[in-house]
Amino acid sequence: MLENLATQAIPLGPAPPSRNLMEEDFSVLVLDDEEDVRETMCAMISSLGVSVEATGDAASFFEKLGEGGHDVIILDLMMPGCDGLEVLSRLVPFKKSKIIICSGTGVRVLDTVSLSAQSLGLDVIGILQKPLRRKSLKTMLEHARQTRSSPPPPMETANRRPKITRPMLIRALETREIICFLQPKMHLSNGTVYGFEALARWQHPEFGMILPDVFISKVSEFGLDYELSITIIEQALEVLAELSNPDISIAVNTPASVLSHPQFEGVVASLLSRHGLMPRHLFLEVTEVGDSCISHAELESLMRLSLKGHPLSIDDFGTGASSLERLVRIPFDELKIDRMFMSGLESSDPARGLVRNLVEIAKRFGMSVTVEGVETNEPIDILKGLGCDSAQGYVISRPMPASALRDWMTSFNERRKADPACACSAGFA
Repeated sequence: MLENLATQAIPLGPAPPSRNLMEEDFSVLVLDDEEDVRETMCAMISSLGVSVEATGDAASFFEKLGEGGHDVIILDLMMPGCDGLEVLSRLVPFKKSKIIICSGTGVRVLDTVSLSAQSLGLDVIGILQKPLRRKSLKTMLEHARQTRSSPPPPMETANRRPKITRPMLIRALETREIICFLQPKMHLSNGTVYGFEALARWQHPEFGMILPDVFISKVSEFGLDYELSITIIEQALEVLAELSNPDISIAVNTPASVLSHPQFEGVVASLLSRHGLMPRHLFLEVTEVGDSCISHAELESLMRLSLKGHPLSIDDFGTGASSLERLVRIPFDELKIDRMFMSGLESSDPARGLVRNLVEIAKRFGMSVTVEGVETNEPIDILKGLGCDSAQGYVISRPMPASALRDWMTSFNERRKADPACACSAGFA
């Protein structure tokens, strides 16, 4: 199928200098064992004003990669001697580079490989099917450039990891080293921000900002889930009260075991009263964990919280074995589709079909649907067409500290007034 690839009608004419899309130091490294494919791909990339190197064997590829400086790796799956799957496993130390997976194999295989790579922590930004299309390649490289030019702020990066102990965590909770960051949730229908998700960050005096993937598992291990949940809820409600906007809500991730804690309902009611807020202002996102079924006590607590007016959300839907059981037994108001289902959404019919099925399930139970992990503008129209109600992700804003929230809201609303047709506006993104 690939023998005539180089002669296919692919627009390879050189782009005018003024249309070059990349910085001068932006570069791509291609690994493909077929010479004509490499030449075609290099011509496409060069026509976009991008520096490109290509090689046909894994040894040379890793030698070039070791020299550094490559922003994007384009990797063919079907390689003799060392196939793309093996190469992906060896790319873990090079996580700085973004990856485009390329092959003539079936879409479902490519989607599966992409998910596997993401589980290794690799940043897969696209799937490029053969025969190659310049437009698809251009879109992926534009995305890579944009995310490269907007790196995560220093506060979101932890270079060192402390050895976390229980006393250390207790002190962090008591002294508010563990703080509340907020990420906007946006209506897809009109581009309005209607709420925020509260996310835990640890501002350590020695190690700087520690992200949740480093310490959340330790919180559970040391039996501090309740204490963390109350700390984040307390800070989130303080922020919400300062905004003085009755139409804005705050969502907090809360394990079902915490919701059934004997003091939880009373403490939350007291915090809401202190800040002049109603239960409807606090979304409780029930996280799915493994294959654990919900207990009778947890079910009762969820029912009481729902009757009191707290909206309930099932978080990361589809990532745990108890998803459907929970949908049947608990009156959830919102279903949140995990970011893993965003992989391949623009190019994969199976991926879109899966999201469509999740949306249909939610609608049958009378729930709204929010999609997490939306990082570019491209999927917005697709998600709307599939029936999704809301989105959350870097395309709207990265998680931000409470101190930045009011300025972000002002800036976001000004941009929407200037361009009402704009569905998304970059903030911290």
